[in-house]
Amino acid sequence: MEFRKRDDGRLFPPVLPNGDFIGVAHGSHLRQVLFSVRDEGLYGEGVFLLWHEITGISITDAKGFQIRSGKYASGGFGFYAGGSALLDLTGEIVTRIDGYTVDYCLMNRISYESKRQVQPIY
Repeated sequence: MEFRKRDDGRLFPPVLPNGDFIGVAHGSHLRQVLFSVRDEGLYGEGVFLLWHEITGISITDAKGFQIRSGKYASGGFGFYAGGSALLDLTGEIVTRIDGYTVDYCLMNRISYESKRQVQPIY
């Protein structure tokens, strides 16, 4: 995926900015803050993944999103699609950015950060 900087300085396709990601974790029925999106990666209660530790993200009809990483025995963590939001750094609750749900903006952020981590060798 190629990310382009728009005239207003934002990226397209849109990437999720820093803030608290709200959703329903797999195995739960409670909508709550799942993790914080930060410059370094994703930080939750007792779990954190730096951007380079995330090996991928998958989407299924039944389960929603699964963020994959070999760092933990569980292989990562997931949340159901459709009920997510971002509490951004200004205190605003955001559900869409430029028409994309925050679920997909998170997926874009993971993809964008993984490309930034790879530096060409000369």
